[in-house]
Amino acid sequence: MTRSIIACISAACMLSLVDISGASAQTPVVTTPPTLKTLTPGQSVLFDDKKCPAGQIGKYTRAQKRSSITRRCVHR
Repeated sequence: MTRSIIACISAACMLSLVDISGASAQTPVVTTPPTLKTLTPGQSVLFDDKKCPAGQIGKYTRAQKRSSITRRCVHR
């Protein structure tokens, strides 16, 4: 019985840590189109360019070692 209680408490602590790290790792939403000058290598931002289906937004990511930006649609 004691092991079950300790396991439940440990699991609850682990889940709370995962929730905290997920909230702090959110991708920022910007109001101007991202460019090579505004993004650092590896950085991602969300920008609504009206090209994605309803309920989705464009995620722009600058490449680590190349001078390029990729865009893909992700759920809001």
